[in-house]
Amino acid sequence: MAHKDDIGFDFQPELPVGISCVGGRYLLFDVRVATYLRRNHNICGMTIGSLPLAPSQNLFLGMPIEIMPEEAQVLVEKKVAFIVDDAREHQRALQTADAARRADYRAHLQKQTQSVEQVRAQERAESKKRGLEKVSKKAAGTPQTSVNDQPARDPLDFENVQESQAHQSSQADDNVADSTASGVTTGYEITPTTSQLLVPTNAPSPSLSNASTQAAVPNLPSSYPLYRHLHSQGYFATPGLRFGCQYTVYPGDPLRFHSHFLAVGTEWDEEIDLMDIVGGGRLGTGVKKGFLIGAQSPVGDVRTFSVEWAAM
Repeated sequence: MAHKDDIGFDFQPELPVGISCVGGRYLLFDVRVATYLRRNHNICGMTIGSLPLAPSQNLFLGMPIEIMPEEAQVLVEKKVAFIVDDAREHQRALQTADAARRADYRAHLQKQTQSVEQVRAQERAESKKRGLEKVSKKAAGTPQTSVNDQPARDPLDFENVQESQAHQSSQADDNVADSTASGVTTGYEITPTTSQLLVPTNAPSPSLSNASTQAAVPNLPSSYPLYRHLHSQGYFATPGLRFGCQYTVYPGDPLRFHSHFLAVGTEWDEEIDLMDIVGGGRLGTGVKKGFLIGAQSPVGDVRTFSVEWAAM
């Protein structure tokens, strides 16, 4: 397994990974896990989290990543992931006296605190260095004068005020550095932004896992057999609301390929209005895609049909 801080393409998580279920939505909070699932298991998902530096816009979003229920079910069936009831597991973690997990959580917070302190110490050192360089340059360029010969500073001269503030800041940094060297530190309190370390990351026991695999995701749509079939063939699928279908199907990663099909899954004996087929075929051909219909037969195999509008 790769190092914890590795976010490159060589990261290999310990399988199965946990998928958080929050309010009926399936979320991935670890960008490394999301990258692994996209690269190895054709799972794209959608970013739904706001960016810390731009929280008031929704054009660019970040973690967590929401995946479709069909994607979560496929991962569970492949034993790549398991579903975690986020609210229940958080309550259980807070109520149980798991000293080891709490110690790991506190150690993680302490590590974050030390990182902040190191950054602040580096900033103070750089600020002190800049202040000393500025003072030395000024001393080298001006002749030595007595205190009585120095002109009085104008309180409205902003340059003199800024220089005085910089000198005072440099002196304050010296005092802080001296206090740090003597072992006296103020410390920084870190407000945790996530409590994932309190939630168990290990999968359920094999006996429970086999029993819960088939019904890991409740209320799956009737189009799930079609999605599973396309996924097994190596296709990527994203929600197709933009084109009025259930899935937009890509032959590879959507960042590299255009979609090839607009897919709709039905029941095997479900009646389909002819106008829906005609409309889907015309829409698919109009956007340079095929209209794909699929269903699972009683024996378990999936049949698919591609419709194109030949008159356009």
